[in-house]
Amino acid sequence: FGRDGIFATASKHNEFSANIFHDVRFAIHYMYTNDSVISDNVSVGNVVGYAIMYSSRLRVTGNLSDGDRDNGLLFNYANGSEISGNVVRGRRQPIGRWASNGQRFADTDGLPAGDADGVVTATGAITRLGPEKCVFIYNANKNRFRGNRFEGCEIGVHFTAGSEGNEMAGNAFIRNRNQVKYVGTRYLDWSSGGRGNYWSDNPAFDLNGDGIGDNSYRPNDMIDKVLWTAPAAKVLVNSPAVQVIRWAQT
Repeated sequence: FGRDGIFATASKHNEFSANIFHDVRFAIHYMYTNDSVISDNVSVGNVVGYAIMYSSRLRVTGNLSDGDRDNGLLFNYANGSEISGNVVRGRRQPIGRWASNGQRFADTDGLPAGDADGVVTATGAITRLGPEKCVFIYNANKNRFRGNRFEGCEIGVHFTAGSEGNEMAGNAFIRNRNQVKYVGTRYLDWSSGGRGNYWSDNPAFDLNGDGIGDNSYRPNDMIDKVLWTAPAAKVLVNSPAVQVIRWAQT
């Protein structure tokens, strides 16, 4: 693996478009880079597709992350940006992608490691879902996520660390193992003008046929939050007490 396809730091008014990246750590890596455009690029089989850190007022549009390992899109202290028309496509990948000389790349990169279990295929190969997160939003504020497609990841969107004022509407979350990971105490309204997002596992009815579910989609419950903050509690997940709590929340 090389390091980064494009690394921009302490700059502004850049435009990176129509590039193809493979076998690198980050396809595009922004640090302290403002008022710039990332559009119509392709990231295939990298550790992270597009890592946007400490940057503001960006346009991230029309990009593809196909089979990247840890994150398709990563926003860390990224603010006031438009993220639209991007596609993150996950799939099962050989477990060896998560190891190098017995260590994960993410350990040295400072990125969070996932806890997904490997699956043994019919040929005996061990695979797991990647990316671990289609989009990771960490202390990123006042961004607009519109018209993106997040598909086939371990987690569709991981939203954490006090991110505020983000608009999340018109996106599609399709067949992710966990559509949303959000550990917080406040309810979030991810809609704009009465229209939210598409969720492939949404069981809500649409009785008037307007294409919008009649009830809000709620991907997580109290038990999910307990398991994320205290993973050892997984041993209780099938207990009668937990099942009663989940039933009461439906």
